[in-house]
Amino acid sequence: MVGMLLAVPGVARADLFLVPFAGMKFGGSTSIVDFESAAGKRKLVLGVAARQVDDGIIGYEIEFANIAEYFANQKVAAIIGPLVKPGSSVNDLAGGLVLSAPPGLTGGGLRPYVAVGGGLIHAQSEDAFDVIKVRRTVAALSLGVGAVGMLTNNVGVRFDVRHLRSISKDAPTGGVGHQVAYSRFTVGLLLRP
Repeated sequence: MVGMLLAVPGVARADLFLVPFAGMKFGGSTSIVDFESAAGKRKLVLGVAARQVDDGIIGYEIEFANIAEYFANQKVAAIIGPLVKPGSSVNDLAGGLVLSAPPGLTGGGLRPYVAVGGGLIHAQSEDAFDVIKVRRTVAALSLGVGAVGMLTNNVGVRFDVRHLRSISKDAPTGGVGHQVAYSRFTVGLLLRP
């Protein structure tokens, strides 16, 4: 009886981490009215994620990120004046599957992963002349790669490159669009609650 109990493999423990992160949005495009041609400019990204992983290869995550002043371009505003009111932004909320290299394969070092998921992108902007006010929430795909590593039993780091793209199509008749796409590089702290 004791031999049978010892032969049973141990139960894998799933760990939940809170991941505050910051980084840079780069690249990007939109069919939403972009008066200052700002969608392709670099912007600060702030966000938070919750990630559940274990010693296997499959994990899950959900994350929220904010890109303030997404539709504002300081160079254009300095030349001709601001065309967009302060407060424009893009927020994304996405969840998905995380496929990680097993910890035994990495020897306790950085653990690379691929993240695939979907969610929502919300864009908002208002022109300085109160003519066009945009509030769009669209379905999106999220694809990412990165690596995580533990510094202590309860604190680690996450390096992440992610591309988000709306999956909605613009109406053939024109008007204010629905498409948003951008990439971001972020560094975060893994915190075990």
